[in-house]
Amino acid sequence: MNILRVIKASVLSLGLIGVGLTSSLAAADVPQGMQNFNHYTFAVMWHPGVCASWTNAGPACKDLSPDAKINQQWTMHGLWASRPQSLIASGMNGPTWWHYGCYWYNPEHGLPKDSCANPALNLPAALHQRLYANMPMANICLDRHEYYKHVACFGETPEQFFPKELDLLDKLNATSFTAFIRVHRGQWVARNTILKAFAESFKVKNADALELRCETPGRHTHELEHQGNILTQAWITIHKDKINAFPAPDSLEKGRKGNCAEKIHILN
Repeated sequence: MNILRVIKASVLSLGLIGVGLTSSLAAADVPQGMQNFNHYTFAVMWHPGVCASWTNAGPACKDLSPDAKINQQWTMHGLWASRPQSLIASGMNGPTWWHYGCYWYNPEHGLPKDSCANPALNLPAALHQRLYANMPMANICLDRHEYYKHVACFGETPEQFFPKELDLLDKLNATSFTAFIRVHRGQWVARNTILKAFAESFKVKNADALELRCETPGRHTHELEHQGNILTQAWITIHKDKINAFPAPDSLEKGRKGNCAEKIHILN
């Protein structure tokens, strides 16, 4: 199974698909009303689980040592704006937005064949180093995909966007929730115990803002119809206007339920 073929464009799938856009848009090119949306989905990966359940990830999984930093804390997937109100008013449904994102504004809504067909981002050296240290999937062009699908049409440059999401990742990895996951590496843990750890860490009544995503070896999918038992991702819903307050309790919003089984294997 080829990861660059399997992971198609959708937020219900990782969607490593490229698009022929420049790395920044002139203000006149940004569609109107794009800043009027409700929340972000902050998506992070548990790297050992991703590498165990996805195949042919190549250089993204070259360092699987338990001592490596990327195998002891969450790594970056993305930060996705929800459907803008202007598109809701035009009749666009949720699945269409998650399938296309900013690609919707391409001629004929075009989706090029893979994420590495996107232009390189040419980030400043320090930001490039920081991003690749925290997003191993950038080695198979996830950084390009995340920018061109989820950011470009909102008018932010890569230099503006990536520090923002990396700051969120630093905050998450400093929480007791991440420490709980780290301590339980190599163990099977009850799903409800993980949800409780999240609620206690974020000082909220429940873990409604957290969507745990799991997979099963040999049944790689990003859809939710199949239950999995290997932890691969956590998606956290954050209110758009409270993103700077994360991880404060009132920064969180209710999200979707995940697809993890009652017992989850946190790989080491």
